[in-house]
Amino acid sequence: MVETDKAQRMPRVMKIAEFIVSLQAVQALAGGALLVFLLVSSAGDVNSGLALLLVGFCIVIAVLAGWLASRWIYRDRRDRVAVLAFESLMALGFVSMLALDSDLSMRSLLNLNVVLPIIVVVLLLLPSARAWFDRVDAA
Repeated sequence: MVETDKAQRMPRVMKIAEFIVSLQAVQALAGGALLVFLLVSSAGDVNSGLALLLVGFCIVIAVLAGWLASRWIYRDRRDRVAVLAFESLMALGFVSMLALDSDLSMRSLLNLNVVLPIIVVVLLLLPSARAWFDRVDAA
């Protein structure tokens, strides 16, 4: 009952940020599933070690994003900091991949893997998000 009361009072920006984090978890699971399909369908053509590493990376991202989204309703300050760090690393990691691949341009930066984490970081830095996470209920 207490959790539903907290969820009902959640500001709109927090609901948007929580949805984006959940969407990223689903996106990572779908990416992992596609990599597994690629690995199985072309067994000899693909570097299996690299493909397995990427599948593991997708699974770790999906589990971490899902866990962080599930912690949202507890409104713990540490969870906000963890989401900020996770989303910042996600954006920086993808930009680093683009830079290493020599495909870094303004058009490539307008990718969901860069834009969505930046949106979440901006939303979590708003005063309403800080107040929502810093709020301590006497229950």
